[in-house]
Amino acid sequence: MNLEKKHVLDFLKDHKLMAIATHGDFPWIATVYYTFDDNLSLYFLSNPNTLHCQHIHKNNKVAVSIADSRQNINQLKKGLQISGIAEQISDIEKIKHALKIWKDFLKVEDRELSYENMIKKVITSRIYKITPKRIKLFNQELFNVEDGEEPVMELY
Repeated sequence: MNLEKKHVLDFLKDHKLMAIATHGDFPWIATVYYTFDDNLSLYFLSNPNTLHCQHIHKNNKVAVSIADSRQNINQLKKGLQISGIAEQISDIEKIKHALKIWKDFLKVEDRELSYENMIKKVITSRIYKITPKRIKLFNQELFNVEDGEEPVMELY
């Protein structure tokens, strides 16, 4: 069985947190809340002064891991690994759209969290987008393969 877009979307819908690995002068990893679109792009909100965002501005190649840390080690494993390109979004309409889908997906009710408050610098966080280039899904319920042989989707 091949890895299909639907498999990835179904997995993304069931989770809210991702670990994002970056590299500047040294590697770093941060956990952020995310959302996604139908193109499998991931979006997160973060302050540009954080180390992972500073790294992204220097080196936009990132790796992402999403898994449920409460999985039982004795049961079938599920997780997602992605490598891709990260960028801070600067287009006004894209920022507004990404912020809306982020708030909707995560059920964020904070009215202060708005594009207008970003412009006024009331909110210091900004929206970042990760465009996946390689996706690996390990789901032992779907794919009966040995560890390390999980299907990979290339998106170059």
